Amino acid sequence: MIKHAAFTALMQIVAVLASAAMSWPAVSAGNSPVGTWELMSFSEFVLDTKETNRPFGDHPTGYIQYSPGGHVVVFLTAGELKRPASAIYTDAERADIHRAIAAGYAGTYTVEGNKVIHHILTAWRPEWIGGDQIRYFEINGTNLTIKTAPIKSPRTGHNIVVTVTFERVE
Repeated sequence: MIKHAAFTALMQIVAVLASAAMSWPAVSAGNSPVGTWELMSFSEFVLDTKETNRPFGDHPTGYIQYSPGGHVVVFLTAGELKRPASAIYTDAERADIHRAIAAGYAGTYTVEGNKVIHHILTAWRPEWIGGDQIRYFEINGTNLTIKTAPIKSPRTGHNIVVTVTFERVE
């Protein structure tokens, strides 16, 4: 009778662990974005004109972090942020700073092959909150490259594909 009770208890523990593991992001060992990545470049490819531009300059700054537990935090800005004249920002200074933000959001994520889906819980763009941002990624050594599907630029209205490249820092 004791052996049966111990076996039943073990099976319950296995079931709980399996259930918990299924709630973690689905990543394979060789294709996992888990870690902290520093922004190296941000570019937009304009589909109509075939031009590539760097709307946040040649040296944007920021990080993306994917936790093993399934959370993502992203904050990306232009590399040359204009400092306000004082601790009390003017409306114009706030607008300039806001225009320099490339991305700022947090939430959870899931991975399906080379697609990572960011489930947005809070964001600098209120229309993203509660929605998903789908990205395609590739890991090459210590570099992570993330691309969007074709999207409409909120600044220009053109159809673009954004490519963001990061380097692993941990």
